[in-house]
Amino acid sequence: MQDCTEELVLSLLPHRGGNAHKGTFGRLLLVAGCGRYRGAAQLAASGALRIGTGIVTLAATEPVAAACAAALPEATYLPLPADAEGQLDLRALAPLLAQAGSVTAVAAGCGLGQSEALRSLVRGLAAQLTQPLLLDADALNLLADDPALLCARPAATVLTPHPGEAARLLASTVAAVQADRIGAACELASRTGCVVVLKGHGTLVAAPDGRLLHNPTGGPGLARGGSGDLLAGMIAGLMAQGLSAFDAAACGVFLHGAAADLCARRRGAVSMLPHELVDDLCGWFAARGL
Repeated sequence: MQDCTEELVLSLLPHRGGNAHKGTFGRLLLVAGCGRYRGAAQLAASGALRIGTGIVTLAATEPVAAACAAALPEATYLPLPADAEGQLDLRALAPLLAQAGSVTAVAAGCGLGQSEALRSLVRGLAAQLTQPLLLDADALNLLADDPALLCARPAATVLTPHPGEAARLLASTVAAVQADRIGAACELASRTGCVVVLKGHGTLVAAPDGRLLHNPTGGPGLARGGSGDLLAGMIAGLMAQGLSAFDAAACGVFLHGAAADLCARRRGAVSMLPHELVDDLCGWFAARGL
């Protein structure tokens, strides 16, 4: 196991040449949010935009899209049909697959909610998408009964579970995951054929081929709702820009934690909020002339 370092991250980040345009830095399709968790979609989209993604399209119900558009005019939007609970309906699968044909990566799960229709939708995305895919939060819970189906995907996949989600995917317990975080991350990567980001103190990035990174950045100020949504958007945005799943995960967790460390000094670990990290992420880049 190795530590993720600033030197490694700087060597992996996409170069932004003077003749670059928005298409140079990828197109991300982000499937997120529901009536109850609108902020999750906004945080994930914000993370993807601030990490440098050229075009971010938020695919969500109309109320979620409308709420996010007011704060993120830089994103584009794909309004989709909702069920009576304000969550995406299975009718959303066809337009999502059609839109995916024009993007370089897809992310799903942040604030998505849970229903049988969503279970079918997420399984459909996992089975039919040929683009790199990140699955977070509710998408992981909706696949917990059959995570092995991810092994058949033709493109790279990143899973970003917290210990509870990892326990469900492994049919284990949170206590067992936390007692052997390295073993849990590596086992989940091996079982699914995916890059696994096991969140928590000392976030781990595990690949199916046995590579393992420990992230030294971040702290207790991240222990609140919304932090993971921002991280998911950041990693997915880097995948959209062409980084491999493992490299995108390594850069994403390091930069997310580095921004959190800066934010904690500025706002305090008790009071800092996930949406405030984007200012510190910008500051990290600016301080390095990026």
